[in-house]
Amino acid sequence: MTDYKPSASDQLAILAGKLSATTIRLLGAGMGSNLPGRFARKLSAHILSDLSSQPKLGSIAVTGTNGKSTTSGLLSSILRTAGYRIVHNRQGANLVTGITASLVDAADWQGRIEAEFGLYEIDEAALPVVAKEIKINTVLVTNLFRDQLDRFGELDTTAKLIAKGIEQNDSTAILNSDDPNVCQLKKEGKKLHYGIESLDSCQSEPDELAELSYCTKCGAEIAYTSTVYGQLGKWHCSNCDYKRPSPDVYASDVVSLAATSQFTLHYGDAEIAIHLTMPGLFNVYNALAASAAALSLGVSIDGVQDGLKEYTTLFGRSERIHLNGKSVIIQLIKNPAGATQTARAVSKDTNATVLVAINDNLADGRDISWLWDADFEALAAMSAHFIVSGQRADDMAVRLKYAGIDVTKIKTVTPLEKALTTALADTTATQTLWVMPTYTCLLELEKIIKKYGVTLGGT
Repeated sequence: MTDYKPSASDQLAILAGKLSATTIRLLGAGMGSNLPGRFARKLSAHILSDLSSQPKLGSIAVTGTNGKSTTSGLLSSILRTAGYRIVHNRQGANLVTGITASLVDAADWQGRIEAEFGLYEIDEAALPVVAKEIKINTVLVTNLFRDQLDRFGELDTTAKLIAKGIEQNDSTAILNSDDPNVCQLKKEGKKLHYGIESLDSCQSEPDELAELSYCTKCGAEIAYTSTVYGQLGKWHCSNCDYKRPSPDVYASDVVSLAATSQFTLHYGDAEIAIHLTMPGLFNVYNALAASAAALSLGVSIDGVQDGLKEYTTLFGRSERIHLNGKSVIIQLIKNPAGATQTARAVSKDTNATVLVAINDNLADGRDISWLWDADFEALAAMSAHFIVSGQRADDMAVRLKYAGIDVTKIKTVTPLEKALTTALADTTATQTLWVMPTYTCLLELEKIIKKYGVTLGGT
């Protein structure tokens, strides 16, 4: 931590940022998670580096294609439960303006931040930009899948951006050993690997969502002895001796159920049972990644267990609420890998109602061809009612038809508020309504749900 004394420009930036955030929230115009950061940066070129230098034990970045918000939320819960004070962009605004806004919000009017750690979810492409202004001590990477190709380009471009962000401050890297595209991001130096060693069911070959991976030693294609999903699994080079590094932190005996998950967490000679009130193998990876980062920072394995128990879900990430006496689970979808894992989790709840809301605004990604790469076929065995909504409701209805779902079970209700009303009416008191929205649908849904007197996490 530095002995921070705000400059005149910093003081003006903090004043403008705080006042604008307050005004935005009072007017109900949003969460004030981005625009205040823009104002602050215009008034002080050094505001982000000045404020981020204050947490006593340094800064942690969480990045990757899927699971950033949930993983950073889980890590925040672990660290807070262990007694650390955290500054965290909990609302998920993960570009440089959003991170600036979160720090301005956390500071007092004199610009002081009392915290041990800065914890930042950071967009993959923004990581090297943010790393120029924040000295990031630890970078945690979740996974690398195709995501908004119209914005990111090819996967190797994303990987290079993350590697550059890690290199910027020679950060300690917390890497997913099961993803060959991730665990090769830092060749030498300080790093720790996490992965899944055993689960209730696995495949011998990667599924259709696997990203092509190549050995960094000889360039040959990666092969597998078993996979969890996509390209995540126990891999090895098909030509040389390069293979998946043994994880330092790992999960065994993984069981993923319709609405919960469980596994045994191992670190060194210690092990402990973990129970998550969240569905899906993707959330097991999120919890495992957060656990690995916390353990590397000195939290005990018992402390990790306690912190995971205390976790409350973030905005639209496996978030559970009740509307009109009905149980609702909301899970954001935005790319083939995430949508597939959500669909597979939903499919275990065979008698549920399902609402899928698809927009194609800039924040969602204009190209919705990814809907055809996601495994919505997993939903075909359900005896559920399906409601499709959003700007691309018709496209989603066609996708579900070709996924093998009886068209008589599919209702197209384009306005999202009406779609939610319809879905709730179709859901009995003993059923669960699963809502799968893209990002701007989630933002719209948050405003609709407030009319029911319910507030989503982080809003």
